[in-house]
Order: sequence, then C-alpha cells, then structure tokens
Amino acid sequence: MAAAGFISMWISNTATCLMVLPIGLSIIYKVENEFGKESSANFSKALMIAIAYSSTIGGIATLIGTPPNLIFLRMYKINFPNSPLMKFGEWMVFGVPLAVVMMIVAWIVLTKIVFKSDKKLVLDRKIIHEEKIKLGKMTFEEKAVMVVFALTSFLWIFRSDLELGSLKIPGWSNLFSSAAFIEDSTVAVTMALLLFLIPCGSFGNKHKFLLDQEDLPKIPWDIVLLFGGGFALAEGFVQSGLSKLIGQEFLMLKNIPPLALVAIICTIVVFSSELTSNSAQTTIMLPLLASLSKEIGINPLMIMVPATFSVSLAFMLPVGTPPNAIVFSSQRLKVWDMVKAGFLLNIIGIIVVIFFAKIFFL
Repeated sequence: MAAAGFISMWISNTATCLMVLPIGLSIIYKVENEFGKESSANFSKALMIAIAYSSTIGGIATLIGTPPNLIFLRMYKINFPNSPLMKFGEWMVFGVPLAVVMMIVAWIVLTKIVFKSDKKLVLDRKIIHEEKIKLGKMTFEEKAVMVVFALTSFLWIFRSDLELGSLKIPGWSNLFSSAAFIEDSTVAVTMALLLFLIPCGSFGNKHKFLLDQEDLPKIPWDIVLLFGGGFALAEGFVQSGLSKLIGQEFLMLKNIPPLALVAIICTIVVFSSELTSNSAQTTIMLPLLASLSKEIGINPLMIMVPATFSVSLAFMLPVGTPPNAIVFSSQRLKVWDMVKAGFLLNIIGIIVVIFFAKIFFL
C-alpha cells in the first residue's frame, strides 16, 4: 500500500494499479501454494482491495496525483482570477497528511476489521529477497528517469515559498527576476523535454533517447481534450452569469454552520461518485460550489477543496474508480467484498475530510 500510494502521487492511479496488480497477484499465488486457497482467501481479498484503495488515496496527496485535483486548480482560477493560485507545495501540506491518515485507516479496516487473516499466514522473507535479486542491477535508463523524477518533484514542491507553521522555506523561483512567469507547468514541460535529450544505450537502434516522437501519440489526448471542454464549460458558466444565478438559489444554505455545510457536501459527493465519473462530476460540481461560496460569503477553499478530496473517496463499488474495476477483474473479489470494506471506509473518509477541513480552512 505504501509503494502504490507513493507511486500514485506522481502518475495516474489507473497506471499505478496496473503496475502493482501483477506484483500483488504473484504474492497471492505464493501464499495460496503454501497455505491453500481457502485459508488465504481473506488475505487475497484484502491485498487486492488494498492495491485499489492505496492507488486512489495516494492520488489526493499532490496536485497531479488525480484529474479532479487538476480540475480544481483550473476551476478556482476561472472563478477567482484575482486570488492567488494554490501552489504544488501548499497542496501537499494538507494533501499528504490526509493521504497518510486515510492509508492507515484503510489498512486497519481491511486487515483488522473486514478481512482478518490467519496469523499462521507468514510468507518467508527469502522469497521476497530472491525476487529482488532476479530484478538485477538498475540500468542507466532507469537511473536517468529516477534522477529526472526526483528533480521534478523537488522543483515542484519548493518552487514558491512554503510555509509550515512558523517555518517559512523560500522558493527557488525567487532567484529569478520574472518569478511570476514560472509555474508548475513550466517545471513539467522543462523536465519532460529532458527525457527527449537524454541518450539511451540498451534499447538497441529502436530508441536513441529515453523518449522520441513515436511516444507522442501514446499521450492520452482524449483526456486532455476532455479537460479542455470542461474548462470551457466552466468559463461559460461564469461569463454568461449562469453560475451567479445558480449560486443565488443556494442562499437558503446561508444560515447553515460552515462545518455542517462541508459535511453535507462531502456526503453527497462521496456517495454520488460511486456511480459517476470523478472527472465529470468535479467539472460540473466545482463551478456550482464556487458560486455558492460567493453568494453566502465564505472562503471558497473551505468547500471546494473538501469536495475535490471527497470525489476521490469512492471505495464501495467496482465502477467507483478505475483501480476498483481493475482489481475486481482479477476474479478474486465479489461486489459484496468491496461494499463491506468500502461503505465503512466511505463513512470514515467523510469524517477525516471534515476534520482536515476544520483544521486548515475553518
């Protein structure tokens, strides 16, 4: 779970789940061969669901971890153009602790409450050690990508001033006279270009560099266009006055305590995201919440950020998130297995998000 969660902070949760699933299945095969399918059934279910949940939870820790986070950033800019945009490091200040807490809670729910495993199920450490030896030494290409990844993460996190309570870490962009023109996207594009310039030697004549023009079509352009369409729709909401009109309809919520309002929004979003696309729901929901915050006069981050977190906490059904569907396809799970763990985790997730909203935004 820790490995999947960390990887999911930097690449899509779907890709993370697809990467980690074969590892989980190989472990399950080892356990089943040694202890039998019946006695290891709970362990198998817990491990499969854990891979899906950790892939989803890790994504909420960073701005690039999952599409709803990026959609939030753009929607906030469209609706509040004069407000400072949230920085990569600022998001991690509350995103990482929330992800860590949810990861621990998910582990406890799966292994100690819903799917308790027999204590006799202990995998020999030598097996793991032998599998590690089979991987061999890291290649030049692997080391190069790791260095670029580490450098990119560092530049993202410390691009602007980072305030951690009384401690303030100055951002490296302040070293430039035109710091305002340097954004997280600047770092992303620059570091991606490096991959087209670093030569590789072990791929034969197929690739001269880590990336080349053949890799460009592999980018999910349909998702990029989906985002663009959503952003255009949000801009239309603002420019046409529709968002203001909708916001006025929510004036009845003005007298509701802020914490209760956050609880209502999080509950609706969590359970509705079980049956709808997270990206589509975020695109439709955030402009409405932005209008609501304007009309009732509250900090928009107080309701927009918890809602963005909540949309990623769909744990109950296989259709809730792509990782859920991927592990369900392993044929190791039934829908009821996911519902049992997911419903409990949904409720706990709502409580945890409300708690963090109270700490950081209320």
